[in-house]
Amino acid sequence: MKEKDETFENWWLANKQWVLAEDREYSDAVGTYKITSGADWLLFGIPVVTGILCIQYIPIASEVLRWVVSFVVAVVVSAGCVYVKSLSNPHRPIGDIEADVKQRCWEKYQRTGVLEKRRQA
Repeated sequence: MKEKDETFENWWLANKQWVLAEDREYSDAVGTYKITSGADWLLFGIPVVTGILCIQYIPIASEVLRWVVSFVVAVVVSAGCVYVKSLSNPHRPIGDIEADVKQRCWEKYQRTGVLEKRRQA
């Protein structure tokens, strides 16, 4: 496989958003990360509640240090909640889908030599 040339890479950077938006699999995968149910609200509310509880109950004398530790705990819990949400995602990882779409565009460019222009609505 030839390396992707600079013309294609520049086109991809400029047009990536609309090309991906038109891909159904990518749109479906991105849609699963939206908050659509009560369980989603709970998953993303847990870090807030955890942070508030940490501020109240961490036995650190310094107020600033207590806030910093609470923030770090909330960020870690948030990452865990996003991980749990991603486990319930029935789609492939978004990065893999994006790479496949880019590869399809590259192969089409190699066959035709034409870079597709954005369609006007």
